[in-house]
Amino acid sequence: MQVKLLTPSQWSAAKEKVTRFLYRYGDNRITNAALVALRELPHAQLAEGRSGEAPSAAIAVAISSSGKLMACAFAEDGGERACFVVVAPEFRGQGAGSALLKALRRRLGSLTCSVASDNAPSMAMCFRAGMKAVSLHTGPTGKPTLRFEI
Repeated sequence: MQVKLLTPSQWSAAKEKVTRFLYRYGDNRITNAALVALRELPHAQLAEGRSGEAPSAAIAVAISSSGKLMACAFAEDGGERACFVVVAPEFRGQGAGSALLKALRRRLGSLTCSVASDNAPSMAMCFRAGMKAVSLHTGPTGKPTLRFEI
């Protein structure tokens, strides 16, 4: 598995493929607000600042040894505005999601994600990535939701 953080030009080239992947494998768990944040993301937000400061958003993908898109993750504003990971069913449980979360954290400097309490696989992924559950709140769908930080 290869993990890549997409540059603005790579995101431009992959945007349609990644968007189709998210809708196909997201299991209707990605909020509309998060999908809109990704679709409307200015490419400049993926680039490092002139002084080397971290970008305000990052997109990471995991590619299999055969070149197939395994997983995709996105975070904006350190995960405060949006954070999600989608893994294709045939690759779930192989560490792709937690590897992407680690890559996002390295790129952004810190990372926050919210996971609905009925989504045990995503909670396990966050724990495997070294994240800690720090609070419980009501999420956008009305479900109890854990806030994870690293």
